[in-house]
Amino acid sequence: MLRHRFRRALLAAVVWFLVIPAAFAGVALLTTDADWLLTHGTEVTGTVTAVDNPHRGNGTPTITVDYEVGDVLDEAVVTRDSARTYAEGDTVRVFYDPADPHDVRTADEQNLSEGWTGVFVVPLLVAVFAFPMTVAYAVVWARRRKIARREGWQPVTATVVDSSGGYQVLRLGFPGGAQLIARTVAAVRGRYSFLRAGPVDAWISGEGRSFALVLPDFSTRPYAIPLHVPRGSRRIAGR
Repeated sequence: MLRHRFRRALLAAVVWFLVIPAAFAGVALLTTDADWLLTHGTEVTGTVTAVDNPHRGNGTPTITVDYEVGDVLDEAVVTRDSARTYAEGDTVRVFYDPADPHDVRTADEQNLSEGWTGVFVVPLLVAVFAFPMTVAYAVVWARRRKIARREGWQPVTATVVDSSGGYQVLRLGFPGGAQLIARTVAAVRGRYSFLRAGPVDAWISGEGRSFALVLPDFSTRPYAIPLHVPRGSRRIAGR
């Protein structure tokens, strides 16, 4: 039961770890294509015909450039990623792929594809945030599993006494009348809201402020729920 949660957390950590180098490789591939144009592309002089400076968060800064491909005047919208400022009428050095004249960049702007950049950068940013969290989650489940193997399990009856904060605050009733208040731990609020259906008989193990609650008859296998004992809460003996 706890081993299953640990393995899932470990697998998630591995997946997010692999996303990081894959995303870096994708961005590097886009950059390599832009660098290739500098060394192998056809260089011509272009003229800036429009400058787009959208407000922050409302788009990507671009310039529209006219340039000659042989005897034909072509036009391209170039994504800006440098600190250079532009005005209509400015001249720029344009590099284009002879096999595909619309594959273009300038001397200062790589003109990386905004769509493909997002495909790689967004997962990278998510992975940088998610990877340490999933590693920490796996470590916590490994610790809970170790404690459970050492301390064993106790039967309890879990009753939700408060769910106003999105988490389920439980009153855990032990044989003999002892009680302990703890709350569920989840990245998504309301994840364990099914506990509000009524008191459930379960098993608990842990120490300090970290516990695991296991529902023995949940779907096709036992289901483990991480619990946190709030500061100041303690086990109250039965009368």
